[in-house]
Amino acid sequence: MPRSNELRAISIRQPWAHAILHLGKNVENRPWRTHYRGRILIQASLKVEREEALKLKLDPDELPTGVIVGSVEIFCCVDNSKSKWADPGMWHWLLKDRRILTKPITFKGALGFIRVPKRLLKGARFRKPVGGKRAAHEAK
Repeated sequence: MPRSNELRAISIRQPWAHAILHLGKNVENRPWRTHYRGRILIQASLKVEREEALKLKLDPDELPTGVIVGSVEIFCCVDNSKSKWADPGMWHWLLKDRRILTKPITFKGALGFIRVPKRLLKGARFRKPVGGKRAAHEAK
């Protein structure tokens, strides 16, 4: 559990970090279950899955890496999501309430949950996604 002066983050490879924040990806696929519920920062890892980015019509060289790019709320964890983003055989962390960091913050990723000092985000501004695709539970 994070201390009061810390937030949690998770490293996510590109293009998946981008897809969560901008394309309505409402599931994070992991081989392990989480009982954590609440807001989590998204750290775009250094690795880019180039072929997957191209399939999503994204330029792999334009995707930010090694930075915190936004946040999302984990509200459930299941192994049978019907989302188009859910990979069979994985745990599906269900996501909602995406927020994009207006200016990404350099931060080194790691496996599992990462502790992020709150002071690192001092003055940081988050915004709701504009346009683009929305997750079904975010649609009006």
